[in-house]
Order: sequence, then structure tokens, then C-alpha cells
Amino acid sequence: MNIVTIKINGIEYNLKGDEREEYLHKVASYVDKKIKNIMSNNEKLSTSSAAILTALNLGDDMFKSKLLNTEFSSKEKSLEIHDKELTEQLEGLKKQLVHLEDYNQELLNKCKTTDKTEYVKALERENIDMQQQLDIMQETSKNCIEENRKMEMENKEIKFKLQSYKYKIIDSQNKLIEYQISLAKQKKINNPLLSSHKK
Repeated sequence: MNIVTIKINGIEYNLKGDEREEYLHKVASYVDKKIKNIMSNNEKLSTSSAAILTALNLGDDMFKSKLLNTEFSSKEKSLEIHDKELTEQLEGLKKQLVHLEDYNQELLNKCKTTDKTEYVKALERENIDMQQQLDIMQETSKNCIEENRKMEMENKEIKFKLQSYKYKIIDSQNKLIEYQISLAKQKKINNPLLSSHKK
């Protein structure tokens, strides 16, 4: 057990403790600063009142420290859980990586075997088939474009003819009206009753 002489607010005290001397001096210095700070703010305070206020401040510090400690402990637990989840994810990813490496090795082995030529030939045949399909699609596309162009030309011609027919119909309607007017005039001239009525 260590015995240490310390000073708090100018008064010496002997402390006994299992802790190291440096630690006891550090605690005493902390308390000394607290009590001096309280007394400097209010010079009329007695030593006992200042000691009580210091004890209250120290108690406040202690409770706040405990709250912080509880918060940190809670955060530490959540971090441990999160760390565990991440570790499990990492293990899962490692297993997937091993599986993919095995699969990759299997593919490499297939390529190295005597079946390599068959595999390459199968790929070439597939490539030729795809090229033929592409050629057919391109040809079909060209035909569709050509048919579409022809239909557009025909559509233009039909629109032109339709417009011409509209003008012809309007012209015929005008002629019909003129003919009806002429016919009505002719009827008046040829009808003696209408002529005498005018007289």
C-alpha cells in the first residue's frame, strides 16, 4: 500500500492506496483544481461549503462519466454485432470466391483437354448460325425499308389523286349549280304562265 502526501487548497493530506503514486497525485490535483475554481468564483464560501460543492461537482462528473460509459458500452455491443454480421458476410463471400475459383479451374481444365477442339468447333458453329440469322435479319430489314419507301410513294400519289378528285368534284358541283340556274331561267322563258304573270 502506498502512502502519499498531497495538497488540496493549501492543506496537506496523507493518502493511502493500492494505486501508483502518480495516479494518486493526479486525482489530488484534479480535486484541488475543482475546489480552487469554486472558491475563486465565490470568495465568501467556507472551506466546508466549497468541499461540499466540489463533492457535488465530482459526483456530477462521475454520473456523466457513467452515462457516457453506458452509451459507449451499448455502441460497443452494436458494433460487435455489426462486426459479426460483416464477418459472416465476408465468410460467405470467401466461400463464393472459392466456388468461383473452382468453377474457373474446371473451365480451364475443359479447355486444356482433348475436347478443346470440339468445344471450339461448337462455338464456331454457334457463331456461324448467329451470323446467318443476322444476315437474314439484315436482308429482311432492307426489304421492309424498301417496301416502306414504295408505300410512302404510293401514299403520296394517292393523296395527290385524292386532291385532284376533290377539285374535280368542286368544279362539277359549280357546273351543276350553273346548269340548274340556266335551266330555271330557260323554264321561265318557255313557260307562258310565268311570262304573262310578269306582264
